[in-house]
Amino acid sequence: MPEIIAIVGRPNVGKSTLFNRLSGRRSALVDPTPGLTRDRREAETDIGPRRVRLVDTAGLEDAKSGSIQSRMRAQTEAAIASADAILFVLDARAGVMPEDEQFARLVRASGKPVILVSNKSEGRSAEAGFYDAFKLGLGEPIAISAEHGDGIGDLVRAVLAALPSAADASEAAAGEVAADAPLRPLKVAIIGRPNAGKSTLLNALVGSERVITGPEPGLTRDAIEVPFEWRHRAISLFDTAGLRKKSRITERTEKLAAHDALNAVRFAEVVVLLVDAEHPLEKQDLSLGDLV
Repeated sequence: MPEIIAIVGRPNVGKSTLFNRLSGRRSALVDPTPGLTRDRREAETDIGPRRVRLVDTAGLEDAKSGSIQSRMRAQTEAAIASADAILFVLDARAGVMPEDEQFARLVRASGKPVILVSNKSEGRSAEAGFYDAFKLGLGEPIAISAEHGDGIGDLVRAVLAALPSAADASEAAAGEVAADAPLRPLKVAIIGRPNAGKSTLLNALVGSERVITGPEPGLTRDAIEVPFEWRHRAISLFDTAGLRKKSRITERTEKLAAHDALNAVRFAEVVVLLVDAEHPLEKQDLSLGDLV
């Protein structure tokens, strides 16, 4: 099994940009809008010679119980709990904020190896923020620019040093019985109008609160891939944003989410079109059926 590396930090420090940089593809939505990422997005990739699973997370925020932000934070805390190592990302241009100090205590309490990442370190304006990061007590920060790729080599070396030794990993792998090469996961996209119950269905299938749910429309933004197994068959389930008529979409975040959902449909091998049984079929349901 690949080691899990969680990327955490307050909103808008560049976590999703770093996720895309390390995974080698632009799979996570990136935008200046705070709080764009809400669920955990995962991707397997190679960090040097090691196979790892990266986890992009929502920005850590203080929030009232039951709010969307509190559900987002619960997903981030779940990522920290399951991680083998944590990349704690700061915005070097903004310096250490009170929220950074608060959440640094959270990741320190996890007992997991923590790598302090000073992102947006290009230019002299970031120098003060880089040195300010030392006061968090998480060791020497790694100065990078996730957007431009600066410092990624230093970060890779730090990640490899934080993971269990290659000898331990090889020994664990040797303990697993070799079998026929597994079939690649079947890609299944779940689509539908907003509030049809797509995220609730995915959680029911995997048996855990893997993605956030609630009565608020538009909760899901990224097309979130979740590994699932049915009768020894590997499946990749994709939870997607609710799709409305194109003419009704005005906000940039909804446009990005809809584009991501359509990409999930395009690359899926099976598409589940979910409708709300409490409401009659609408024209949008039929349009989505035609799309599929």
